[in-house]
Amino acid sequence: MNFMQTLSIKSLFQFICLSLAAIILSACSSEPQPLLKVGFNQWVGYQPLVLARELKFYNQKQIKLAELPSTTDTLQLLHAGELDAAALTLDETLLAIEQGTPLSVILIFDISDGADALIAQTNIKTLQELKGKRIGVESTATGNIMFYSILKQAKLDEKDIHIVYLTADEHVSAYKNNIVDAVITFEPSRTNLLNQGGNELFTSRMIPNLIVDVLAVRTDQLQKQHANIQLLVDGYYKARHHMKTNAKDAMQRMALGLGITPTELQDSFKGLKLPSLTETQALFAGNPSLFEKNAHTVSKTLQKMGAIDTTLNLTTLQNSAFLDSLQP
Repeated sequence: MNFMQTLSIKSLFQFICLSLAAIILSACSSEPQPLLKVGFNQWVGYQPLVLARELKFYNQKQIKLAELPSTTDTLQLLHAGELDAAALTLDETLLAIEQGTPLSVILIFDISDGADALIAQTNIKTLQELKGKRIGVESTATGNIMFYSILKQAKLDEKDIHIVYLTADEHVSAYKNNIVDAVITFEPSRTNLLNQGGNELFTSRMIPNLIVDVLAVRTDQLQKQHANIQLLVDGYYKARHHMKTNAKDAMQRMALGLGITPTELQDSFKGLKLPSLTETQALFAGNPSLFEKNAHTVSKTLQKMGAIDTTLNLTTLQNSAFLDSLQP
């Protein structure tokens, strides 16, 4: 075998090796990325997540938003590990932790300032008139906080009321079909029922800072899904920016999925405080932080209601790492 033949065989061998390496690298790069599954219901404060998806601010192959009929469904799937994260109220998050689902709060969506409400049939004008009536309530911590706050305001006892447990997707139909005399609900159902002539007798504005919506992540996913979680948080704040700079487009996109008009959606947001990135970072700052202090208050409220049995350890409840990586 002469020199040229040897060189040719050597070159062919190198070519084969390089080709195999390229195939292997291609296979590695095409491996599916982990999918972050995020659950939420039709609460208006969660809609910037949907807006971020519509504007393609994150890769849908890495993040899957699962819109569910009710918070009850969300909590069940989160506990079963079918969801990695969920949009929940703070009290729902604490309840889930007490029931054995380790969660960390990484973002505050909103603080309810009138968006949660008790809507009564047109013939009921005062809270005192609820005595002996049927009130629709979702069997969640938020529903209970509103319910017991209403009883306190009306100076009524639980035995004075007939409770009808409803999931969130049943609020409007139960009201329309006179299955209930009043219902504890939230946007966009609140606006829907007000447009039908319902009387708003109580709102979350009367119990400030008790109903806070957060993004809660299963603690065991914080490291495993770090990149995807950061992508989700980044997309959320980009969507919030779009809401400021192009409000008309943002409202049109978000209202479409809620079945209300952009104007109605805009009005719904008036019942919410949406903290900015800087404001949320401030709520998470300090030891204990303002957020942790509020969580303790909500936890004590849940204990008084009998919703949880023990004092929760909230030292690891908040995780500000994903916010700290962003620029205000």
